[in-house]
Amino acid sequence: MRPAAPGSQGGAAVVELLAGFLVLLVPLVYALVVVADVQRALLATSSAAREAGRVYVTASSRAEAERRAAVAHREVLANFGLRAGDPRAALQVEAACPARAPVGCTGGFGPGAEVRVVATYRVAVARLPLVGALGVPSVTVGATQRSRVDPFRGVAR
Repeated sequence: MRPAAPGSQGGAAVVELLAGFLVLLVPLVYALVVVADVQRALLATSSAAREAGRVYVTASSRAEAERRAAVAHREVLANFGLRAGDPRAALQVEAACPARAPVGCTGGFGPGAEVRVVATYRVAVARLPLVGALGVPSVTVGATQRSRVDPFRGVAR
């Protein structure tokens, strides 16, 4: 084997290939991680809104319904690895009695009440390894669930 001549380009192709590969691979992996985080947050908010709406309409009092909805929201987010106490997570519950609701529906609670639950989560897009999310650019994902309290609830059989 002959030694490389002075000024030779031996081995440069390997370095160029490695540099080009890293320039293409790192952004691709980063984009895949962000997309996976957005998908996880989307599934979490969808499940959290559905569960919060379900437990709200099955509660026996408005205070219990609001407490149960908050607990369901927190637990579902935790199941997906997200923290409900995080300022990026939000839950909004609106309940109202429509005009055609039975007599027992008062103040947005009771038979026939309509409940709208909106769960949102902001996913940080900019993050650094070992530092975490930088917080400025983010994507907000969310889900809305509409539920109705059983209009025949409380009717003796």
